[in-house]
Amino acid sequence: MDPMFWSSKTDSFRRFTPESLAAIEQRIKEKKLQQEKVKGKNKDQGAEENKLTPQLDLKSCKKLPSLYGDLPAELIGEPLEDFDPYYSDHKTFMVINKERTIFRFTAAHALFIFGPFNPIRKMAIKILINS
Repeated sequence: MDPMFWSSKTDSFRRFTPESLAAIEQRIKEKKLQQEKVKGKNKDQGAEENKLTPQLDLKSCKKLPSLYGDLPAELIGEPLEDFDPYYSDHKTFMVINKERTIFRFTAAHALFIFGPFNPIRKMAIKILINS
């Protein structure tokens, strides 16, 4: 790989923390407020908003492209903030295994008990991704 074209920066990988979840929830609230304002102004007109779609190279179960750089060893198998702009207002996080395969999980409570930071859920995710 030519370092001139491929970035080896790891600044795009950030751990998924309670602060990350709070920021996502805040973005969701802001988006709902914005949609309510648009609905109030344009009842007669169909407001066409700029719809985002998931990036095809960041789909779940695909390999992480080299464009995003090298994944630090301490972040393998750990919950990370999703850097696909489509998921910026979705309660999701991503986990990348040793083979650079992307797995996406919801940050909502699993079985109404296990939150995204529960140790049992973290262990189950590690088993699922086999890292």
